[in-house]
Amino acid sequence: MLLNLCLLLTAAFVLSLSYREWPVRRAPAAHWARVAFAALTALLLVQYGASLGDLKVDLRYVPVALVTLRYGIGAGALVALGPVGWRLLESEVGGAVALANALSVLLLGGVLRARLNLKGLRVSQWPLLFVPFLGVGLAVFAVPGAQPLAPWLYLGMLALHGAATLAVLGVLNARLQLLRLTYEARQQSRRDDLTGLGNRQAFDERLARLPAGDQLVLLDVDQFRRLNEEFGAAVGDRALRYIAQVLRDEVGEDAYRLSGEEFALLLDLGSETAARAVVERVQARLADPGEVPWANLSVSAGLATRLPREQPGELRHRADEALYLAKANGRNRLVLSPHAPRALNAAAPASEIRPRHSLWQAQRSTLNLLAQRRPLTDADWLEVLRGAVDTLDGVEAASLNIREGNRFRMCAVFGYEPDLLGLEFTESAQLRWYGAPAEDWRRGKPRSATMSDMQRAWLDEDSVLSGTDSERLTRAGRRDQLRTNLCVPVVLDGEVVAHLNLDSLSREDAFPPGVMQDAQLFAQQIAALLQLQDRWRELEQLSHLHAHLSRADDEQLATRLADTAHDLLRTTYTLLLRYDPYTDTLIPAAEAGLGVSPLEAPPTLARGEGLAWRALSAGHVIRVDDILAARGAFRPPVSHPDRRALMAVPLLSRTGDPLGALCLLRDLSRPFRTPDEALAQMLASVGARVMEGRAHVTDLEVTVDAALNMLGVALEARDFETQGHTQRVQDLARRMGEALQLSGPQLTALRRGAALHDIGKLCIPDAVLLKPGALSAEERAVVERHAPLGAALVARIPFLEPEAQQVVRSHHERWDGRGYPDGLAGTQTPLLARVFALCDVYDALTSERPYKRAMSHASALAVLRDGRGTQFDPDLLDLFCRVVTPRPGVES
Repeated sequence: MLLNLCLLLTAAFVLSLSYREWPVRRAPAAHWARVAFAALTALLLVQYGASLGDLKVDLRYVPVALVTLRYGIGAGALVALGPVGWRLLESEVGGAVALANALSVLLLGGVLRARLNLKGLRVSQWPLLFVPFLGVGLAVFAVPGAQPLAPWLYLGMLALHGAATLAVLGVLNARLQLLRLTYEARQQSRRDDLTGLGNRQAFDERLARLPAGDQLVLLDVDQFRRLNEEFGAAVGDRALRYIAQVLRDEVGEDAYRLSGEEFALLLDLGSETAARAVVERVQARLADPGEVPWANLSVSAGLATRLPREQPGELRHRADEALYLAKANGRNRLVLSPHAPRALNAAAPASEIRPRHSLWQAQRSTLNLLAQRRPLTDADWLEVLRGAVDTLDGVEAASLNIREGNRFRMCAVFGYEPDLLGLEFTESAQLRWYGAPAEDWRRGKPRSATMSDMQRAWLDEDSVLSGTDSERLTRAGRRDQLRTNLCVPVVLDGEVVAHLNLDSLSREDAFPPGVMQDAQLFAQQIAALLQLQDRWRELEQLSHLHAHLSRADDEQLATRLADTAHDLLRTTYTLLLRYDPYTDTLIPAAEAGLGVSPLEAPPTLARGEGLAWRALSAGHVIRVDDILAARGAFRPPVSHPDRRALMAVPLLSRTGDPLGALCLLRDLSRPFRTPDEALAQMLASVGARVMEGRAHVTDLEVTVDAALNMLGVALEARDFETQGHTQRVQDLARRMGEALQLSGPQLTALRRGAALHDIGKLCIPDAVLLKPGALSAEERAVVERHAPLGAALVARIPFLEPEAQQVVRSHHERWDGRGYPDGLAGTQTPLLARVFALCDVYDALTSERPYKRAMSHASALAVLRDGRGTQFDPDLLDLFCRVVTPRPGVES
């Protein structure tokens, strides 16, 4: 019976795989295929049943009962026919019992079918599944000798059939439940969360299947932004839900929300007249007056009928064109494509009347990017570029170069190989490519060039590009195929911030004046996006600047501040001057900019000299358009002729004391404006706060170093050290550290470790430490304890670097491992401790003590070399011998 049950469940699983979608559709072919499969399963179960005399015990009646309950007595009889006929062939008695059992299952199942719905079976109805099998097994009472066990056999067969039926239903329902959940999830992914209409994904799938002759309607809510701004986003959402309900009432599931306030209808009404009537009813219902804010709404609509062999994108273009004309001609209109009237310029010749495919959609895409308030990526710029190609007639390829600092980077290409991405051009290279006067370039005037014009421009451009970049432009830029180029400079605040290049690969007259005019609309959109991008970039760089400056030393601070000012404000040259209180002057700290001339040494300005001091005295930014005409401006003897627009930005402490000044220079043609001044003030505020904090930290560090040096000097007096030992070993350690190019923190740790290296001798008894003669083995062991004792003492100084603590503990270790206190060998000893050991031993050898005379410089180096590879690191020793020089008096 276990094998019988396994076969039944396996068959149930195979049958469940025939259900492929939800909701389940009752297709006749699938219906009879499942009945036939159930009949084969019943026959298979008879083959593997358990024999009991002339009777067979198996689960053949489970498929019969389930088919009867689901499809009726007729279908159940077809399933039962095979097993009954098979049993009649095997045994007359067995066949008769099988027939009786089958009839009882069919009759009881047929009666129960009216009360039991297998699709919605509840737990309370489970006991009813045992009813069809009440007649199965009664024959066991007639088997000779089986009467004592007959009741138990009957009840067991009844329970087994009922349990098997529940198990089969469980397998089938699990499959159906999975299909239902998958269907609901798929439907949910195709639904707009706010309105419940189909979303863009559902629309695209349905549009791809739209038959020829059906209609596409695009609708856009007029002046929806004003509703949002006046009443808030919550009211705007209510309005969108109301519009969705009106559309659902009119067209049911054929309405979609594409994005924001844009909706679409896909209609199968037989004619444009019927579709137009639906749209007009929608417009009339939405225009009903009322007291709620979302009453009296208006929508513009564009309608297009799909033509034979028309692609979905082409249909969408035509409907979008009609929608644009509806918006442009007074709103709350319905325009049909392609028979819509256009607003024409009477003065323009007929050849210049062009369709504006997707111009409205391109503008909407730009507005969506502006509303997202995030830094734009190259993928966003590609979307903008694709909109220009789709919209402007004659454009077959395009590229977009965005200004980043003082260079233009190619960030998006269409119709070209992606190898062009990332190419950088100088401003002069872009101006050469433009080819027209610089005044026109800075005004954003479009320029159209033919093949001969472009070839002359390429010769000039190649002279300022590397050979590799020039080859990339020739190959990936399809120079041999170009026929016409339309270059549109993108201008923001009087400065060219991008180059939009639109190309034709087939015609030399591709861009008449009307196309140039539309191209300028895209330039304006790019300028708006770049203005938003600049604001995000400024915020990001100011945030990063503050984070980096907080961890920088004085030199790094100055360099980073100058570089950031140069990048954010797009200067030609930036100079950071730092105030020196000792000389009361502004001294150069850092400079940045392309083409910094070595003839122009950064100036040092005495108090009152130049506009930088004037800005510090006034406490605000000073801007001049031409330093040659500015009174009191500092002008070096040798000056770049174009660097004449100046902005001086003061860096002041909280108490108004001078910290320095930023001097920003641009070319005469790009003077600084009010937005530049505001950005410079923010930049100066960040820099001044960090510089002020850094000055305070520097004062604290000087105080700490003085205190540590005082401890070292105190130790000299107690340990018979020659006066100045601490300062001398610090100087030696500094020179070694600089020769090794150690970092700033490592140099500080080495200096402080040198000051405290023998602090552990405070814990050594005077009788041992000050003993004039030789030390015993026990006394030497006591003295050697000063290294770990010193490390324990300095570990209590919270601000002391861990590497300084290593110097204190390990400066008596040896390269051969015979040092103390830890017996470290080779590079196991920390680097700074190995460096300091050389400095300490050299000074001890060249210093006079009460018990010895000072060695000469040469003798001391000879002693050190004797310890090469045993006491000292060989490489460090060689470096030390090159770095150290005799101090005055040592040779004598």
